[in-house]
Amino acid sequence: MKKVLLLLLYFTPAVLFAQLRYNLDMEKTDSPSVLPAGWTGFAAKPTDDCHMLLDSTTVYSGKYAILLMKDSIGETTPSIVVYEIPVDFYGKTVKLRGYVRTEAVEGGWAGLWMRVDGTAAFDNMSNRGIKGTTPWTPYEIELKLAKSATQVTLGGLLTGKGKMWMDSLSFSVDGKDIQLIPEENVAAKTDEQHWLKTHAMPLKTVDAGHGSEDLQGLKPLVGDARIVALGECTHGSSEVFRMKHRLLEFLVTEMGFRIFAIEANLPETNIMNDYVLYGKGSAEKGLDAMYFWTWHTKEVLEMAKWMRAYNVAHPDKMVQFVGFDMQFTQGACDNLSQFATQYAPELRPVMDSVVLYCNKYKRVAFDHGIPREEKARLAGWLEEAGDLLKKNRKQYTQLVGDTMMAWQARYLVVLQQYLKLYTDARSGRNVRDEAMAENVAWIAAQYPGQKLVLWAHDGHVGRRVASMGGHLDKTFKKDMVVVGFGTAKGQYTAIRKGKGLQQDNTLCAPIPRSFERYAQASGVGNFILDIRKQHLQDEAASWLLRSARLRNIGALTAEICNAQFEGGILPDVYDAIIYLENTTASETIFNK
Repeated sequence: MKKVLLLLLYFTPAVLFAQLRYNLDMEKTDSPSVLPAGWTGFAAKPTDDCHMLLDSTTVYSGKYAILLMKDSIGETTPSIVVYEIPVDFYGKTVKLRGYVRTEAVEGGWAGLWMRVDGTAAFDNMSNRGIKGTTPWTPYEIELKLAKSATQVTLGGLLTGKGKMWMDSLSFSVDGKDIQLIPEENVAAKTDEQHWLKTHAMPLKTVDAGHGSEDLQGLKPLVGDARIVALGECTHGSSEVFRMKHRLLEFLVTEMGFRIFAIEANLPETNIMNDYVLYGKGSAEKGLDAMYFWTWHTKEVLEMAKWMRAYNVAHPDKMVQFVGFDMQFTQGACDNLSQFATQYAPELRPVMDSVVLYCNKYKRVAFDHGIPREEKARLAGWLEEAGDLLKKNRKQYTQLVGDTMMAWQARYLVVLQQYLKLYTDARSGRNVRDEAMAENVAWIAAQYPGQKLVLWAHDGHVGRRVASMGGHLDKTFKKDMVVVGFGTAKGQYTAIRKGKGLQQDNTLCAPIPRSFERYAQASGVGNFILDIRKQHLQDEAASWLLRSARLRNIGALTAEICNAQFEGGILPDVYDAIIYLENTTASETIFNK
């Protein structure tokens, strides 16, 4: 069956590509891999009994199928697999078709699901779910495709106890298989190219220390905003990191920004802050304390050293280094334990229990491997610690002052946020982004009147519904400027399945309807572009108001080209985009 489709593709003249655009048949794998290439899996409510696997023994056709398993009954904790298709096509309806087999499904249902992002269209077969034991059977979901659609997200889910296999999916637009629709070769029109060349702010360099003449156009863009959020299109692009360093230099020296906040664990960044403020320790030790390989680079190290040098030269205008993430417990535990030992002996017993828990499970990260009873136990300890801090706050504040007391209370919040990653009914990504936004808002409140530079991935800073930037937008609105990044070609550092951290991962050529395709065609080179809607009134700029894609790769490699880009109405997400024509892999230093 799959071979027939491949033959059809081979002999269809309209097909302008050498391989299937989307891995809907699940035959492409990143070996060794838990799921087929391009597919991701998660439990909507983190539990220990949800499993998503690549299966080669029970298939409908071909070599592989996806197997979902759930060991207990409970519709609030489904196993889910996800695949994303950017909307780069036109039509009125989209249809998902696939084969499903089940075994002993009870207390819930199994089925396919599909959602059209940018609209309210959604179906998860809840009114016709598959139960019990059933043979391979075809199922379909059809949804309307509105003009506002940016992406179609689809997959399978198992809400009850049992097993579910899915295989041989197909996706069609107005009855035509997506695999047979050639990617639209959208070429920038002459007037569009002229508009881009006229409005782009060319960059002479990505490196700090070379003046700021070419950055002056940012001043009216930033204006009086209190927050400038700097994204990144990958977590491992040298030129992107260096450009962000240069932007920090500009915002600090010419626009009075004094707080630098990065996507790193809030308590642990104290070590780097002690270095940049007082010269305690070293920049290297500051990086080590931040855990993430993404920041263990020469580029971030040089930026931290610049911050220290700036603070030495400007003791009355010093820049602070803080974090807003909450994925680890060690720093919060250490700080609260030390506080309890010195100032709050009544807090010590409960903190000893929390520390034992944290040490036991500190290696657990996003695999939902913490037993339920342990989660409940930690929740009780944290509640007890919170009650003690609240009850004795006045006494503690007299001993340590308002500032230290505020930070101790926040460390407890970080532990509560960490626990929420494993107990909230939403996905971990949504919980984390909401928590990071809360931490940024808290940091801003600790430094009234100070302006902040945020450093995180495009996927976090952008104004999307459940992202950190989306949450911050509700609070800061026009008081926040968001800058995204795009790049056309080169290599990047990321984790490759089965091989670990690699620096020779290749960026796919810009795909149709991507910002990078337009930018590359313009011939401008590296530039900054203000894409706020009030500046896009010219018809030649209307392409920016349509659904487009921008490079978006996280900590893991994306082998399929379409998976390297994220769709959306870019001016709804960013105020400006910095385009870098060619980027190289970040230079990691922690193994040296």
